[in-house]
Amino acid sequence: MIQIGRFELDPELRTLNGRSGRVRIGARAFDILMYLATSRGRLVTKDELIRHVWPDTIVEENNLQVHLSALRKALGADRNLIVTLTGRGYQLAGHFTRAQETTAAQTARNARVPRRIIGDLPAQVGELYGRENVIQEITDLLPRARAVTLVGAGGIGKTCLASAVARCLADQFADGVHFAGLAPHANTPAVLGAVAHACGLACSGGTMSAVQIAAALAEKRCLLVLDNAEHVIDVVADLAEALTRFSPELRLLTTSREPLRVAAESVYQVKPLEAPASDAQCQEVLAHSSVRLFLQRARALQPGFGDDAASIALVGEVCRRLDGVPLAIELAAARAATLGIDGLHRRLDDRLNILTGGRRTALPRHRTLRATFDWSYALLDPVARTVFRRVGQLGGTFHIEDACTIAANDEITPTLVMTSIIELVEKSLLGVEFEGPVTRYRLPESTRAYAREKLRDEGEGDDQVAGQRVSGSRGSRSARQWPSLAPNMVFA
Repeated sequence: MIQIGRFELDPELRTLNGRSGRVRIGARAFDILMYLATSRGRLVTKDELIRHVWPDTIVEENNLQVHLSALRKALGADRNLIVTLTGRGYQLAGHFTRAQETTAAQTARNARVPRRIIGDLPAQVGELYGRENVIQEITDLLPRARAVTLVGAGGIGKTCLASAVARCLADQFADGVHFAGLAPHANTPAVLGAVAHACGLACSGGTMSAVQIAAALAEKRCLLVLDNAEHVIDVVADLAEALTRFSPELRLLTTSREPLRVAAESVYQVKPLEAPASDAQCQEVLAHSSVRLFLQRARALQPGFGDDAASIALVGEVCRRLDGVPLAIELAAARAATLGIDGLHRRLDDRLNILTGGRRTALPRHRTLRATFDWSYALLDPVARTVFRRVGQLGGTFHIEDACTIAANDEITPTLVMTSIIELVEKSLLGVEFEGPVTRYRLPESTRAYAREKLRDEGEGDDQVAGQRVSGSRGSRSARQWPSLAPNMVFA
């Protein structure tokens, strides 16, 4: 325990405690304070501090300033203990010593097991902008829920969130954290084999069954993270049922583009990053997490990028048109570093061809924007694919009636259209909004661009679909008749 002013810094439990209890600070802020404290008053340069706190990431000085500001705010009256020496660095002032541990702290330390993470937990690349509250909500939910599924569109950041939560909670699980990436596995034996391997389990007779895995973990207090489950959703659902039935102390955290739909599941919808309004002023634009992510990624490739108000306004517009999706924003930032923000903005209608060149170490479906959609599109049944392509012609929000008007024909009934709309919502391709009793649906701009591209690929041009809509309104399945197929639905 290290005494800093009126606070106690616990390096083992990674906590900062004041007179009124624990003070909540972020992991980066804790690392900064810990490094300054262990330097024992020595001047620490800005570059040294950044190298220590972000060892594998290129970040800007403003990242450090944000965390130092948060840290000073947390210290309150003792904020002046962190001294800035302009142009030189930082140091922790005052007298600070190793404090005697309280009985409670000693008990906690004796009961505590080493921090353990088992499996190939992805490295955290850069800062998770705007996700602090999300991480806190998920970490608060997991102790209460046996199984939590992070659900959201491709590229929304589910894997990054799951990894961050796993690191935050590692100390709370005596038997560690197990991470299994399921993206490369496409059948039951491969999935169960990957999970067993991540958990350190072996079976002499070959692949373990879901029940055998659950039985082997029955007495374990551990966190199991299953990443990218949507393409093997049935296998993962069966495993989740077995784990929650046989392993009362185990907690399951799954990432997927659709829910598992099992009894013990709590679904957490991962939302996009905040994007600025079209009339936002420069400082307002800079305050949004999507813009901060864009600028950080662009400036890592091109220092000094976007320093003027006009460029910041265009960055805000790009982030808004990309619907705040982190992967799309990162891909766009990489292109803006070479095309310039104006060049990127003018070519954004061709985003599926422009937004390529993701990290070489990323999963193949995260290297281009089109590949992200290809992965989701391949998981749809043929009818849902057709409905998806056709509703891509609907701009803004629309009602189920509009979807039936544009997508139904002699082969696809309005009932099948409604079933497909449900599937598209569940698989995170279609957004849903509620206004009282009325339900509206929305395709994000990038998703709509992909749907229209697939429509053209299938030889269904805009004119053909529009003609179908006109002829359909005169046929036996007119828009006036469709509501009778679902009498409990409300149409605007």
